[in-house]
Amino acid sequence: MNPTRTRRALGAGAATIVAALSVGTAAVPAHAAGQQLKVIPSSGSLQIPSQPVAPQPSGENVFLRIGRTGTGVVTDAKLALDVSGLDGLATLDAPGCTTAGKVITCTIGRLEHDNINLTTHLWLSAVAGAKPGSSGTVHATLSAPGAETGTADFRVDVGTARYRTHKSTEAKGVKVGAKLPSDLEFANHGELPAKRAIVHVDLAAGLTVDTWPSNCEYAVDKGQSWNNDPPMPSVQGICTFDGEIAPGQAVKLNGLDITVGPDAYYTFADYGVFATDDAYGTAGMAALRTRLVFKPGTGAPATLTKTAGDGIPAGNDTNGYSTEQEVMADSSADFQATGAWAPDTAGAAGTLTAGMGNNGPASIFDRSGGDGAPHVTVQLPEGVTVTDLPKTCHADDYVHGRKSDKPLNKYACDGIGSGFMPSGASVAHKLGLKLPAGTGELVATVSLQNMASDYGDGHPTAVMPWDRNPANDLVKVTLRPGGATAAPVSDSTPTAAPAPATGATAAPSATAKAAAGAELADTGSSAVLPLAGASTAAVALGTAALIGSRRLRARRNG
Repeated sequence: MNPTRTRRALGAGAATIVAALSVGTAAVPAHAAGQQLKVIPSSGSLQIPSQPVAPQPSGENVFLRIGRTGTGVVTDAKLALDVSGLDGLATLDAPGCTTAGKVITCTIGRLEHDNINLTTHLWLSAVAGAKPGSSGTVHATLSAPGAETGTADFRVDVGTARYRTHKSTEAKGVKVGAKLPSDLEFANHGELPAKRAIVHVDLAAGLTVDTWPSNCEYAVDKGQSWNNDPPMPSVQGICTFDGEIAPGQAVKLNGLDITVGPDAYYTFADYGVFATDDAYGTAGMAALRTRLVFKPGTGAPATLTKTAGDGIPAGNDTNGYSTEQEVMADSSADFQATGAWAPDTAGAAGTLTAGMGNNGPASIFDRSGGDGAPHVTVQLPEGVTVTDLPKTCHADDYVHGRKSDKPLNKYACDGIGSGFMPSGASVAHKLGLKLPAGTGELVATVSLQNMASDYGDGHPTAVMPWDRNPANDLVKVTLRPGGATAAPVSDSTPTAAPAPATGATAAPSATAKAAAGAELADTGSSAVLPLAGASTAAVALGTAALIGSRRLRARRNG
């Protein structure tokens, strides 16, 4: 059975923390001998209310990460947190750690990652009587025998301005080309006035702003791979609004209209709102500025207008500064199974190329990370043996979620992605096969399956609501036509190298074009390729193939 696909917990807060990893803080001097250790705060400053707040069950509001450079293993690592700078302001709770005077020491032990979260749930709370607007500093030191010590400081601000957002809406059935106004609404639920509001806008695949306001800057992000998925493109914007926002005051963003593009299906606009550029959550913006080139907007400035602020929670949710505007576009994406057979000169062995493609028009973000995102199932006829199985495929001897008592000669291979599947992308896997002696017809089946169909009776039980053409989710590939002759094959017969895909055949039900596959031939594994232009090259090769699917953002309560 195909392994359960990972749900990707990249909440707006978590995504910011992940982005912070690429920034790093407190650079460590080069050291020729030993490892260099790192302490990586989630931001330059943390904001807490001036009233004491007891630690939440398994909660944390500090989010330190640690690491080491290089590839070796560090042992006996310890993290020391000097909290003398918090005297009279706040306390730091660190379960499982020891305290001596003003220093809290946490045993890390073995460290073999360049960036990993600290498993101790650190919780900051103001002390009774702390004055709003006061600040203190925590000094963190990570050390280990034979390693270069890493240090970092982070500021703790008590009772400052602090923004909390209204839960955004979900727009359903939106026509491609439509414009949606931003629905961002937020309030200052801190204890002091804010001098400005900084809004980070993250537009996922399919959403754009035609003309950015002049008080915004923007950049197009090609995206970075996550969990081996294709990169998910986005448009990043940072808008600044100068002017005081009093405690308790709520405002709504106006003048930022979002256009729904042809590659939109399920997508979203994420927002983060901050009172200062070093507040908790801003590390994501800092990371983007180091990686992207931002341009100034040229349109009429966006504005903030006062609202009643009904339904905006105050709370201590660490991700309360962020929200998400979901969009369901009235679009679709045609997923297609792909298959091609390239026999050797004797016709007794060859290479089966099996895969899938997304013919668009929409790019698909499967938020479930598995319920809809398909994998490729290859069902081989009895007697056919696999001589070369790529690492991207594995034997699948499960029926209805239970392991069969005998091999099924069935294989599951990776799809385009487990979460993001761009329009125009394809994936292909090359399986080396040996055919049994004889003259009978041999036909392999390549189909698209997912977690739902793994528990159903074959195809088409996969539930892919975006695919309005499920007929091409299954293709039959003829390995040997009926009545054909083939030389006897014994176990000792070496497998010939696959010839260029001449003489390949495909079942009449195949509705696809031939895939070039030239870039895949050298690796024998999978790759994500653009579909555009593939068919012309493939026809020249004579193959009978077919060309040819963001982040799970944690919802917060309240």
